[in-house]
Amino acid sequence: MPGLLTIPREIRDEIYGFIVPQDLASSKSRELQKERKRITYDPEDADTYFGEEAVRYPVHTSLPPTFSLLQTSRQIRAEIMDNLKRLGTIKYKVNLTDCKDTGVISLTWISVPCFKDKIGVLEAHWRIKTRKTSSVFSFDGENDPESSVYGFSTCLALAQRFVERGVYLLSKKKRNKMHIGLLAMHLDFDPDIDPEAVDEFMGHCCQFLDEWMLGDTWGGYDINAKEREEAQFRLLSGKIDRLQMFSNGVFKKEWVVADVVAKRDLNQQEQGRVAAERAASVARTVQLHQGLNERLGIAGTENSGATM
Repeated sequence: MPGLLTIPREIRDEIYGFIVPQDLASSKSRELQKERKRITYDPEDADTYFGEEAVRYPVHTSLPPTFSLLQTSRQIRAEIMDNLKRLGTIKYKVNLTDCKDTGVISLTWISVPCFKDKIGVLEAHWRIKTRKTSSVFSFDGENDPESSVYGFSTCLALAQRFVERGVYLLSKKKRNKMHIGLLAMHLDFDPDIDPEAVDEFMGHCCQFLDEWMLGDTWGGYDINAKEREEAQFRLLSGKIDRLQMFSNGVFKKEWVVADVVAKRDLNQQEQGRVAAERAASVARTVQLHQGLNERLGIAGTENSGATM
């Protein structure tokens, strides 16, 4: 009786395409992923990132994937994994959970179909909760870095660690070829939160991202923060093609990163031109004052001589 391995490979690939689910779950159980590690940021250590003190990384790397057909034979497993790499979109899915609403984020891989440098979609779900305040996004102890988080810097740290290491988040070895077609960021709010408050919060988020991508959010930051964020933006913009924002599953906005980079470059050129004009204006003003002071000094000397 003919079996699966006796039919042509092309037909087997067609079969795999019908029976393999789109999202293959990670083969590391939730229990194994409970073991966590904290990383402390050190400006002198290039393997740490500003803001990631708020993240608890899983010690055990998620292995791809759990699916019964993958356990039948080595050949079938190899063919399915090859099929996944060649056909369709490779989609990773990760959950970001705020532990007990303290602002400390636990990262858990939900779907890792196969280890690959080019990922079609990275879908990140971040659950947003409230406490007893009316704020949509609140934390205990605003002065405590454990609970107040570094906010947006934490998101940047997570993104940078992934594009440099893939699912091997704690690895010292960097994967230079890592690339993401779409980073889909889902903010999942508790159902008891006022929808108008959610919409307002999402509006602020999208506006902030618009400004950050154009380099307009540094304000009172020190020069080190400005240089750090510029380096992070350039790294991420070279690794991610598109970014989308969702609120409770509803699409809100999309950014095409190449277009954003072009606008940012123009914006920085304009900022440089304005800064140069201001510097030139200040220099002219200083020269005028110096010339005026010199003339007043000469006139003062002449008046003193005439008086004598």
